[in-house]
Amino acid sequence: MKKLFTSYSLIFFLLFSQNSYAGLSLIRDAETEKFLHELADPIFKAADLDAKNIKIYIVNDDTLNAFVSGGQNVFLNTGLIRKYTTPDTLIGVIAHETGHIAAGHLARSSEAMENATGAMLLSYLLGIGAVVAGSPEAGQALILGGSNTAERMYMKFNRGQEEAADQRAIEYLGKMSYPADGLVNLLEFFESEMIGSKSQMDEYLMSHPVSKKRIDLIKARTLNVNFSDKKINRKLQRSMDIVLAKLEGYMENPDEILKKYQNQNDDLSNYKKSIAFSKQGKSTQSLELLDKVITNKSFERLKNITKNDNQIDSELGFLFELKGQILFESGQIIESTISYNRALKLLKEADASQSKISFSSAILSLKQDDSDLINLAIKNLEEAKEFEDDNPFLFKQLATAYSKIKDEGRSLLALAEFNLLIGQKDKSMKYAKEAKEKLDKSDKVNLLHADDLIELSKKMKGEKE
Repeated sequence: MKKLFTSYSLIFFLLFSQNSYAGLSLIRDAETEKFLHELADPIFKAADLDAKNIKIYIVNDDTLNAFVSGGQNVFLNTGLIRKYTTPDTLIGVIAHETGHIAAGHLARSSEAMENATGAMLLSYLLGIGAVVAGSPEAGQALILGGSNTAERMYMKFNRGQEEAADQRAIEYLGKMSYPADGLVNLLEFFESEMIGSKSQMDEYLMSHPVSKKRIDLIKARTLNVNFSDKKINRKLQRSMDIVLAKLEGYMENPDEILKKYQNQNDDLSNYKKSIAFSKQGKSTQSLELLDKVITNKSFERLKNITKNDNQIDSELGFLFELKGQILFESGQIIESTISYNRALKLLKEADASQSKISFSSAILSLKQDDSDLINLAIKNLEEAKEFEDDNPFLFKQLATAYSKIKDEGRSLLALAEFNLLIGQKDKSMKYAKEAKEKLDKSDKVNLLHADDLIELSKKMKGEKE
């Protein structure tokens, strides 16, 4: 498969790859993350937790697992997301994991366990940094190394904590008028499989002991509860169907996908085949199928335009985002910027940050520099920082963009931020000090930020030493 191995396409390939890395590797996909937050945020609210402070990570792993660690971080395996075709189970599992957070079980974990989580996340950022810097092999090695270090770091809970988390999950689901059927179904599946092969669920059993008593307690506590709505939320189901199609398209063998759906012409089948063709480097066939899906979605949007259906806009926006990526990877950079721009017009601000980074990356890849376009890229990158302030690739692109318009001070400041995020403390301090010399003395905000980066670098260096 021939690809344009620019920085961005390499990152996407590394994180959303058909290859399997040992232990933990993380996937970034705005549409999947949006769907998971649509499931989880009402649960966090029911638990009196601030959803903005909780991060959801997608783990590229076929085993059935979910865990919480490293503070308010929820990790969901792709195997768990893909196991069931309705949202019930994910809702139940997220409610249970939220119960662990709200009950303070994490605070009673060992320091070594928390350090393992931190090591995994740091190696993930270091790996991205290596790829951005032009060393994809080193990036893969760093992510692999971090995964091996952390692959057995899952939070372990005793049965008492499990039952407490179950009770809280039932409470949260009750506030949402949602049954606990999905959680029960998963636990019953684990119980039935305990005698046989544990290849798909050994991690969950290791961290979350399953017993018939737990299952019976959940059933008993919900037996007389009157749930006003036992139907699957249609909006969530529709979003889940799309997410499952995307994950299948990216994670399964493209030849098998094309064979499996060769005689099917519905939108989801064409979506999967489009992704499969793109993985094979066949951009023409990929775009032809994707355009069919976009056309159908556009007609649906026109029919519902008076309803102000934000969901259709979102779905169409993510389709244009995918089209932009395929065009970018096939070398059609100008067309890619057009597609990303269309995506940004359809997506809400909170869902558009990754598209903004991709759009800006495409602009910065154009052969000829245009100051207006570069300033547009900077505008989008700065806006994306609100939601992606821990994304090293964003700051690498920002440094490039400011350099192109001869703004050396802010370029150096972005490089300092980039290096801090990937653990290069000495470089971060060096660039932050150089930025202070180059920044306009009236730019108080960025001068203070440079000072903050210097102090953070010193602190991180001192902790290491």
